[in-house]
Amino acid sequence: MKKLFAFVAAALVSVAMFASREVVPSDADLAKYATKTYTMCIYNDGACNGIVLNGTYAGWPNDADHAKLLDFVAVDGFEGWYVVTWDDESGAAEKVDEGGVQAKPIQLDGSGLFNWDYQLGPDAELIRGTELQGKPIMNAHGDEVDIKNLQPGIVVIDVKSWKKNPCTAVYHVYNVTFISPDCNDEDYITPAISGGFNGWAQEAMTLNELKTAERQKANLPGGVFETSFKAAEGSEFKFRSAEEWGKDWTNELKEYDAENEAWVAYNGGANLELGAETDLVFDLGDPEKYSWNNCEKPIEIEEKEFDYTITVANAPACEDAVLAVVGGFEVCNWTVANAVAVENGTVALHAKNTDEFKFLDKSKGLDEDADNDWSNEVVGFAQTTFYAADIADGEEDGKIAIDLAETNFAACVGDGVENVTSTEKAKKVLIDGHIYLIRDDAVYNVLGAQVR
Repeated sequence: MKKLFAFVAAALVSVAMFASREVVPSDADLAKYATKTYTMCIYNDGACNGIVLNGTYAGWPNDADHAKLLDFVAVDGFEGWYVVTWDDESGAAEKVDEGGVQAKPIQLDGSGLFNWDYQLGPDAELIRGTELQGKPIMNAHGDEVDIKNLQPGIVVIDVKSWKKNPCTAVYHVYNVTFISPDCNDEDYITPAISGGFNGWAQEAMTLNELKTAERQKANLPGGVFETSFKAAEGSEFKFRSAEEWGKDWTNELKEYDAENEAWVAYNGGANLELGAETDLVFDLGDPEKYSWNNCEKPIEIEEKEFDYTITVANAPACEDAVLAVVGGFEVCNWTVANAVAVENGTVALHAKNTDEFKFLDKSKGLDEDADNDWSNEVVGFAQTTFYAADIADGEEDGKIAIDLAETNFAACVGDGVENVTSTEKAKKVLIDGHIYLIRDDAVYNVLGAQVR
């Protein structure tokens, strides 16, 4: 009888040790691991470099905060199953509308580093775990899946695939040369290279002073920056500013879209991807083609409120027009109907110095169902902040002088004439008591018709 029991016990152990995704650990099997508020158990066949958890519990750290990443451990007797447990002190549990507690399993790369490229693929399957207040735990988008709205207890997931698999990755040492756009005539913005291979950290590149000096002698713009790093083929990255004030990604690269005459995000805002070529050169020094999104550090302004008086000179002419100020200040809140009219060349209003404003024609284009109709704004005056507006010489903050000589009401010009009204190449002149526009030695009336 004892031999029979021993045989049965050995058989059971054998079955458990050869378990697969079809044999799922029960909550009882995971009880000894579930020592904290949240527990995640996953099935992954063939992890090669270790699996870690990242999430709101630690503010989504990158590899620079590797100690905050939690290691999955193998579940005894269940081959291919891994488990991790954690507490959450982020306060996210109460913020269900913002996703609540969120966490993702991620494989480490071939160097044992955290890499966002190796998170869950879109076909991961929730095996056990309930919704939180009716909100789903898993949400696939693109080539990855979010895990959020987690509630206290155990969630079990079958990892069918990873966004990218480090176990099959081919690694190289990449040497990257980046010719950066000038920030202004004197300085360079130090670029950073940021990608999956460094946890999307802000890793500054090194200025090559000799190569930069050679470019300057040849009257070529831009500074030459270099870096080397080990990464897998297919790793994604982008360039950004390494300055402290660029941490919010506002200093990413821009390129000029000549067809639409506008600055747009470099590479369409998409990440670049590393391939088999290891010596990479990005020549983005031409200031007519490339720029940083924000080339100068924002002015540090102490937010204050003022009773502003704006004096307007050379307001554009338009039949029955009512020049008005619209903006973020409290009485208006970017609503056309609440725009404050300019009377006798002045307008008085109360605003914070950090509020933005612009001009428009309040008399046209108003619709009770669509207050914010910008079709009749003043063309040629960019939306600006009160503190950045032209302050009259010798006056205190709160008194602003603005000259609208090179502007016009959009409502005054015909279709397709916008280019005539708003550029430095178009000048407004007074001829025989009438206002005309001159561009390329041709004269147009305010409706855009050429007259001379």
